[in-house]
Amino acid sequence: MEIAPLEYASADAVWARLADELRPLSTADLDIEDALGRYLAADVVASSDFPPFDRAVMDGYALRCADFHAAGAKLRVAGLVPAGGLPPVPLTAGECVRVNTGSVLPPGTDAVIPVEESREADGGLVEFAAVAAAEKHIERRGTIARRGDRILRAGTRISSGATAALIAAGINKVRCFAAPRVAILTTGDELVAAGATPGEGQLRNSNAIVLASLTAQFGGEPTSLGNCADSPAELAASLGRGLSHDVLVVTGGMSKGTHDLVPGSLEKLGVRWLATGLDLKPGKPTRIGRSISGGWVLALSGNPVSCVVCYLLFGEMILRGLRGGSTAPPPHLAGELLAEMPANGARPMYHPAEWLAGPRGQALLSPALWRGSGDPFVLAGANALVFRRRHAPVAQRGDEARFLPIDGLTA
Repeated sequence: MEIAPLEYASADAVWARLADELRPLSTADLDIEDALGRYLAADVVASSDFPPFDRAVMDGYALRCADFHAAGAKLRVAGLVPAGGLPPVPLTAGECVRVNTGSVLPPGTDAVIPVEESREADGGLVEFAAVAAAEKHIERRGTIARRGDRILRAGTRISSGATAALIAAGINKVRCFAAPRVAILTTGDELVAAGATPGEGQLRNSNAIVLASLTAQFGGEPTSLGNCADSPAELAASLGRGLSHDVLVVTGGMSKGTHDLVPGSLEKLGVRWLATGLDLKPGKPTRIGRSISGGWVLALSGNPVSCVVCYLLFGEMILRGLRGGSTAPPPHLAGELLAEMPANGARPMYHPAEWLAGPRGQALLSPALWRGSGDPFVLAGANALVFRRRHAPVAQRGDEARFLPIDGLTA
């Protein structure tokens, strides 16, 4: 049975609905150098032991503890094993071998004494100021990972650190979820290209470039469908092209005006709505739906602040879920206000702000001067969104506030 769409829903309700519906895309085996930023579709196990041999973890001398009775012992230096070199024959009584960090240890070694605790003596001998401790400064084969050990779980995002671990474990290919293909369409006769000179009543189109940039940050593959005029026929054709992608993001034409044609056009193309409007400022006209083929539709206000805020709040979660990542809502942090904020109105609000680390490591929040959803300049210095509940009273300097770090919504 089809579930009715949420009407003017809270952000929490929309996040819950998205989590219920989000499923990862298909999988593919990728070379490790092409997998950065993707999410694993299967557990990864080590193909070999690590380290693959007994190795020294200090520059010093490999030796046998049996040759030590007290500090001041002297041993004959039987050679040098540089990192990457092969060891000489096994250690014999009264001998040691100079080793570098990472060197293969000669058979029979059961301790390494750092070079700082030794000094050269006459006759090819070395004298040690310390007594050897068994297994000190030694890393035995397989002590970090054994062949077959699980290195990373399915659902893990492949970071640069994870890439290093995979390579060390002998992994050349990994099975990952696909990157979502995201079509971006802006609408409106009033928009001109970013580099063009607007005519009377026109504005430069910032949404197209900003959404493409955020899509790439969120791990999607953006495709620009350009800007569509307020023409039913042109709009239907452009939306149809967009619905062939995993996600269609369309901006503008979402309110109640004579040229706000997007919702009706999408419905004629079979889009099923999950949410029709948000109980949120900015973003009241926002709609989220699914196409006949199962793709996702995110229809955003054309106002730049509303567009960006709602893409951060909901678009990132959609792309993350499609990529095989967590479908949890974006995490809110706690910070301290550096300025007063006025009482809030009837809708919960996300207010652009700048946050920085205070002297004790605490988050300090400086709310931006915001003139409304049509003010793109407020985003220039904003790296956070301060949450204000409905009818919140005046907030004073020093009060605690919940916020979303914008730069942190790119996992």
